[in-house]
Amino acid sequence: MNKESDFPTLARPDPQISEEDAIDLRAIAKLLWGGKWIILICGLFGLAIGVFLATQIEPSYRATAKLLLGTERADVLRNEGVMVEEYFGSTTLMTHIEILRSTKLIDRVIDTLRLDRGPQAEEDAPTELSSLQEFLIGIGLRSPPPRQLSPEEAAERHRLSLIKGIGAGMTLDATPDSRVISISFTSWDPVLSADVANEIAQQYLIDQLEGKLETTQNAVDWLSGRVEDLKVKVEDAERAVEDRFARLSTESGQSLDATKQQIQAMTQSLITVRQELTVKEAQVERLSSAMEQGQDLATLTEFRESSIVSGYRKRESDIVTELAAQASTVPEGHPSLQRLPGRARLQAELAEIRKGIRAEAGRIVKALQVDLEAKRAQEALLVAELRTLEDTAAAQAQDAIEIRQLEREALASQTLYENLLARLQESTEEVSLQAADARVITPAEVPIVPLGTSERRTKGIALALGLVLGIGIVFLLDWMNNTFRSPQQLEQMTGINVLGMVPLAGKKLKRSDVVGYLREKPNSSLTESIRNLRTSILFSDVDNPPRKVMFTSSVPREGKSTTAILLALTSQQMGKSAIIVDCDLRMPALSKALNISNDDLGLLSVINGTASLDEAIYVEPTTGLHILMTKASERNLNINASDVLASQRFQVLLDYLSKNYDVVILDAPPTLVVTDARILSSMVDAVVFAVRWDSTPRDAVMEGLRELQSVDAKVSGAVLTMVNETKASKYTYDGYSYYRGRYRDYYET
Repeated sequence: MNKESDFPTLARPDPQISEEDAIDLRAIAKLLWGGKWIILICGLFGLAIGVFLATQIEPSYRATAKLLLGTERADVLRNEGVMVEEYFGSTTLMTHIEILRSTKLIDRVIDTLRLDRGPQAEEDAPTELSSLQEFLIGIGLRSPPPRQLSPEEAAERHRLSLIKGIGAGMTLDATPDSRVISISFTSWDPVLSADVANEIAQQYLIDQLEGKLETTQNAVDWLSGRVEDLKVKVEDAERAVEDRFARLSTESGQSLDATKQQIQAMTQSLITVRQELTVKEAQVERLSSAMEQGQDLATLTEFRESSIVSGYRKRESDIVTELAAQASTVPEGHPSLQRLPGRARLQAELAEIRKGIRAEAGRIVKALQVDLEAKRAQEALLVAELRTLEDTAAAQAQDAIEIRQLEREALASQTLYENLLARLQESTEEVSLQAADARVITPAEVPIVPLGTSERRTKGIALALGLVLGIGIVFLLDWMNNTFRSPQQLEQMTGINVLGMVPLAGKKLKRSDVVGYLREKPNSSLTESIRNLRTSILFSDVDNPPRKVMFTSSVPREGKSTTAILLALTSQQMGKSAIIVDCDLRMPALSKALNISNDDLGLLSVINGTASLDEAIYVEPTTGLHILMTKASERNLNINASDVLASQRFQVLLDYLSKNYDVVILDAPPTLVVTDARILSSMVDAVVFAVRWDSTPRDAVMEGLRELQSVDAKVSGAVLTMVNETKASKYTYDGYSYYRGRYRDYYET
């Protein structure tokens, strides 16, 4: 085998494997079953304590009253019906429960029932201190006596203790899906329990009613004050409106409507004047333009309507007629036409008439221009007056706005005043209609039978604590265990294979008795385990079965010598020649194990040449086993055991034995005591490391294997020795050890 396969690295098990083992319910159940007596004893001890404590408990009595919350109440002041149901929800329920727990309510219960009038624990009167006590107080080894309380302080402390006691004895339970609260009180007096439970419910109803009355009365007082204030405010607002109206009438002399009517009439007059002015301006312009252009003035209506112009026009027509008559007698253009009698005069008169017509037309235009200026002056006057009225109307409109604002304020104050006045009247009536929002549906009755739950609870808790303590002790002992109890545990911790398990033949048997037991019971569990060990050693290297096998351990008294003897005897019984060599030159064990009398010949005699090998080998008469022992008489203080085992002569001796025997078994000293085992490990084909079940410390095993690893020893595996199969089956629930423990009777003869 190579180095890695012979001796795997020593390490702790994989964390995942450890975690799986830690949560394995079967392993936990097996561990608890293994410690069932510890758990049972602790449970009985806890139960005994619980029974004792239960006998010290004074009987208690519980009385229960039930309250219905959110009841309907009469409300004749609304239009929704006489009965009104109060809103109720989970938040309301918790609020009522907190009110029931309040210190104020409990304090009222104490006053009503006069619970503070009973016997009161009095403070111890101050006593005279001895000199020793004063000395101890002075050096700090004893506390000074407590300060004496005044009567007021003592009474207050007593009252606080009563409040705390009632709060502790009171239990409030809300019935699911209902509005019912159960008020329970537990005490040593049944009458007191019923009185306190009923009084808590009654004081709660009183508190509810007083709270509503106080709230309603506060509302009435507030409404009264507000109504008085609003009354004054309404009067002031109405007075302000009247004052503003009076001032407006005094300042303007008329109302805004009258001013608006004047503005409307004046605006209409202004429109008419402006229309007339436009007509006049057009007329004057037309007449002036006609005169300047020399038009026939007779064609203009304004001139025709003038009587003067009409007279001129009639005379002009007559003259024109006469001139036309004269011209009819004389051809036109004839010179004698101008010399006709009166013609010149007629022409001169005609020119004067026409001049007069023109002068009269000028006067008519002048008169129209005067009228035009008058209209313009009238227009300007109307515009000025209209502007004055508009300014007056604007001022009156602003005053009207202020008046309307004052009127609105007065109306709002009046409305609020009327509403609050009505609400004040309703609130005043509500004072006489107030009722609590709850009622007692089940008053508390005086309990007859005391509660038994306290004793049962005490016993149950004590029993549970005892069982928990027992389980904790079992787990603690398992956690504190520093040994190996199963082959799986040994393999995981060390990384080497477990070749077998050697059961404990008997607690009181000596090693010599164990050897005899093997001979007497060839089909026993011990014999089968040794055969299984021999098979495991032979198959540790199938191609080259080991012929030289060394047994060692980490510390003494591990059962390695007995195991080596049993393995040699089993090999001899199976027809294989075997010899066992005692290599512990300091403390030889084979002679004691086999009850062989002292003889001077042994291993040291062969090595130093004072005896032959045949003379030194002891043949066991019953089994024919060959044994090469180390005798106490052979030891020499001047000889170093390590030097002897490391000598060439010892190596030659082992080679000779391996050629003449099928198997050579070496019983080597412990690895942590001397270095002999490490020297011998290099001379053998296989090393079997013995670990005593539930005894050898884990650190010792690990350190012993490291010692062998340092010299590249061929460790084929380990063997658990002195296994108590009955207990081993309790520490594991599967594997070879479990089934051997359960079915060990199969091997018994």
